[in-house]
Amino acid sequence: MLSIFLLILASLIGTAGTFFFLKRNLIRIAEKNKAIESKTKRMLNYPLTILWYGYLFVFFVGLSVNNLIFD
Repeated sequence: MLSIFLLILASLIGTAGTFFFLKRNLIRIAEKNKAIESKTKRMLNYPLTILWYGYLFVFFVGLSVNNLIFD
């Protein structure tokens, strides 16, 4: 029971960390894009960041759902 609680706690902390770092990196990309003149280069900075943090979000949500359903 304790291990399930710790895994759920770790997944919630991981989800919160994912959103925190996604927000921080999007702000950093927006500041970096101010110096880039080409619109296509500015737009290419976002997809991989969003894809990576999307994968992390799915992983941590799946971890918590897995531990809530299958105890």
